[in-house]
Amino acid sequence: MDKVEREIEMYIQVDGFEKDRFNRESYLWTAEDRIEWQETQIGNAQRLNELLEERNDLQKQLRS
Repeated sequence: MDKVEREIEMYIQVDGFEKDRFNRESYLWTAEDRIEWQETQIGNAQRLNELLEERNDLQKQLRS
């Protein structure tokens, strides 16, 4: 459970850093850079959702 919590926190922090970076730097990026950034963000969001589901499952197991 602790490992999942740490990973969730990491993804949330990285998301915040990346959104700040996008706001600061994206005007300098090429279209390819923007597409790559978006694809990475989509992958990170999917992984975060998986982790949140895993945490919910673990919490349900602990309550049983």
